[in-house]
Amino acid sequence: MPIWTDLNLHDVTPVRAQPEVGEWGPIRVAATRAKRRMRWLTVLVALAAAAALFTIGRLVYSSLMGV
Repeated sequence: MPIWTDLNLHDVTPVRAQPEVGEWGPIRVAATRAKRRMRWLTVLVALAAAAALFTIGRLVYSSLMGV
């Protein structure tokens, strides 16, 4: 059993899937704060789309039923 592990995490991944590595770390990789913002934005957009579809459906139903 070796004492040292292989720190090359990109050994079996294709080159196109590996981030570019700069002097201080990966280049063009989204920061944690940006990922968190995108998660919340995705949830808000999904909720807004669901509310819009519900509202449009209710208006169509109301107009068809004459309510």
